[in-house]
Amino acid sequence: MVMSIVVLVILIALFSSSKSSQRKDLIASGHPAWAPIMYQKGDKIEGAGPEIVTKVFSDLGIKVDSLYEGSWDVVQEKAKAGTVDVLVAAYKTAEREAYMEYSIPYTVDPVVLVVKKGKAFSYDKWEDLVTKKGVVTTGDSYGQEFDAFIKEKLNPTKVATTGEAFALLNKGEVDYFVYALYSAQKYISENKISDQVDIISKYVSSEKFYMTISKKSSFVNRMSEVNTLLQKYSEDGTIGSIIQKYDLGTSSPKVN
Repeated sequence: MVMSIVVLVILIALFSSSKSSQRKDLIASGHPAWAPIMYQKGDKIEGAGPEIVTKVFSDLGIKVDSLYEGSWDVVQEKAKAGTVDVLVAAYKTAEREAYMEYSIPYTVDPVVLVVKKGKAFSYDKWEDLVTKKGVVTTGDSYGQEFDAFIKEKLNPTKVATTGEAFALLNKGEVDYFVYALYSAQKYISENKISDQVDIISKYVSSEKFYMTISKKSSFVNRMSEVNTLLQKYSEDGTIGSIIQKYDLGTSSPKVN
């Protein structure tokens, strides 16, 4: 009898512990300078991505804390370790798929070349960049195919922040900066430097954004539910409306 009671107490404790672990807050994070989808504000990551993540997981009864966890390469390492559960937005690469589960895509993100005012050059294909000096930010992806081209054919300067990249452009030390179109527009507007830089109209690439869950996260088994809600909110216009709140008046791109 005593043994049965002890076993029952242990089982109740284990069950309660399991339920408690399922109720723990989800830690989300993202790129600190990739507006309007994600950007740092104090100790938080804000933007359309965090709002979409919060809405989806709130519908699943899970509280989300969207936190600034460092530079983008550091955030990815934390997702790999499982200390960050969710990246609010990421391009898909084979390397990242090794340690994160990907949702269905929920928007697209054009990637462009930012150049110094009056220093635009003829750009039609990636090979046109081989004779130019470029700059990229550490840890960023621009789509797996263009990432491979950069590694094989280009030798860009790597800097930690967007501000450093724009500074190199301003000094004339590089010919172009590879950056997301909407993030570039926001940075240029906020820093009032439209008289200093131009954006080449032809896209370098146009990549899909996905929500990801670390394979070491206790929430990774919820991905099918996440996808169901993302599909619903894509079809009913909820995602487009959220993105529109954060962008610069451009229409929200759709995923094909």
